[in-house]
Amino acid sequence: MSDRRKAEAIALARREIARRIARFCTSLSPQEFERLLDKMAHIHWKYDVLPNLDVFIEEDEEPRRYLES
Repeated sequence: MSDRRKAEAIALARREIARRIARFCTSLSPQEFERLLDKMAHIHWKYDVLPNLDVFIEEDEEPRRYLES
């Protein structure tokens, strides 16, 4: 997956998550809220977006194990 597509997916997730949780996180500082958004967006990308990308792997490209790390 290109870095640009990953960045776009994470940015979209951040906006959606921020919209949903902003009213519940009023006691957090702006820095804490941003860190929380970063963590939640990356978790969303890793478990909800990345596994669905196997459909886009070209046939001649060797499949990679994305969850190894």
